[in-house]
Amino acid sequence: MQKNRVLLASALALFVTACSGQSEGSPEAGQYRQTVTITDIDFPGMTEEQRQQTVSQMESAANVEESALFCLDQANHGAQWKQAASQMANMMGGQCETLKDDGSETRIDTRLRCEGTAQGNVEITMTGASHTQGYESKIAFLMRDPNSEDSARLAMTSTGERIGDCPG
Repeated sequence: MQKNRVLLASALALFVTACSGQSEGSPEAGQYRQTVTITDIDFPGMTEEQRQQTVSQMESAANVEESALFCLDQANHGAQWKQAASQMANMMGGQCETLKDDGSETRIDTRLRCEGTAQGNVEITMTGASHTQGYESKIAFLMRDPNSEDSARLAMTSTGERIGDCPG
């Protein structure tokens, strides 16, 4: 399972770029900068040094300028939440089912379970809210190896801030 953390890190960097303290509302159209922070990581056999290195690599990959900037079209009207959950299920592979989907145009509250993925059986929880100038979300993964008692955790926050109009 430890070998798969790099693969999972790459998938997470792709996912968080798909997600698009203030009052809720649909984000305004424009260019956004996303920031990802790893809040929890625990893989079987991982040393503290490996944990710190993995957190650094994952945050660096997710926060590089090319992948941290994206444009949001006003026509999305909150559809980005549903798209993010769907993309996450597709990236995980295996058989995924939605266990909970209590979101709206301005909130995500979703839980997925994917069985038979390269990371084992994975449960994903996504919560968050958007506001007119960005969004804040939390994403948590619980991975279980079906052939052993091993499990792993990974959690992060992803925030987006509107920085101006889309180029072009």
